[in-house]
This record gives sequence, structure tokens and C-alpha cells, in this order.
Amino acid sequence: MNPRIYSALVFLLAVTLAGHGQKTVDQLKQEAASANGGQQAKLYSELAEHMVAQAADHFSRNDPAQGQATVKELLEYAAKAHDIALNTHSKMKEVEIHLRQTQRHLENLKRSLLADDRPPIDVAEKQLSAERQDLLDTMFAPKKKDEGGKDEGKKDEPRKTETKKDEQKKDEPKKEGVKKEDSKKEDSKKEDPK
Repeated sequence: MNPRIYSALVFLLAVTLAGHGQKTVDQLKQEAASANGGQQAKLYSELAEHMVAQAADHFSRNDPAQGQATVKELLEYAAKAHDIALNTHSKMKEVEIHLRQTQRHLENLKRSLLADDRPPIDVAEKQLSAERQDLLDTMFAPKKKDEGGKDEGKKDEPRKTETKKDEQKKDEPKKEGVKKEDSKKEDSKKEDPK
């Protein structure tokens, strides 16, 4: 493909990723290795996102083998971020957001590649999508019920009381029914003059 297109793509990816705190990949690797819990998961997901620019750079320099290796490494960091976030139940939202951005950057990169270089990027996108969906399912899953039929982690809470509007809405059909019965009685009295 045209070297100008590759250069433009690398520039756009670099500019996009530059707004993320100006950290280099090596700095992020060091910080992620020394961090704990949810912060470590977040840093690994940021690292994966930053590595897309590196992969794009390798592809633009006509080195697809190194670009594919960078994508594999990126996926390893994304998997670490996913696993740590699920195990700690911390920073899941931030990790999912970074993985989504990584997936979008890979999709943009894929569009600029030759057809022979695209299949591994497709696989990477699918893996990121599955990891993101797993995080979303965990974040928004309904609470499990314990043996007593109550939600785990919740204390016995009284049921929500109905508001006055709810009570009025329930009473309205009853009032109409009463009015109909009363009007029937009145009609029958009018017809039967005793």
C-alpha cells in the first residue's frame, strides 16, 4: 500500500494515544509490573492500547512479522488485564473502556493492511471482544441468590412501600367499577316505579 497512508495512520494513532498521559510502553510495563489489583489491570489495559501504535509502526515500515508479534504481546497484556480485573472485581469499567479503545484501534489498523496481514488482527479483535463481553457480563450480571432465596450481600430490607400515586392508580379502576354499579342501580330504580 501507499507509504503515505501508512504514515498518516501511524500519525493518527500516535496522536490519539498521546493524550493518555504521555507514558511510554516501557514506563507502563514497569508501572504495571509493580502495581497491585485493579490498578495493575488498568495499567495492563492501557499498555495494550498503547501497543497498537507500535504494531502500526511495524506494519508501516513493512515489517509485518514484528507487527504480528506486537499484536500477540498486546493480547497477552489485554488477557492479564481482563483476568486481574475479574479476580479483584476492581477497575472493571476502566479496563473494559481501554479494551474497547484497543479493539477500535486494531480495527482501524486492519483497514490499512494488506489482505494477507488481516486474519491475525481479526482473531485479536474477536479475543478482545470476548474479554470485553465477559467483563460487561460480570459488571451487569444479576445478583446471585443464596440458599434462603435472598440476594447475597444484602440485608433483610423491607419491601418498598407504594407511593400515593401508585395507590391512586390502583383505586381508579375500582372507583369506575363502583360508579357503573351505582348507575345500574339508579337506572333500575327509574324503570321500576313502586
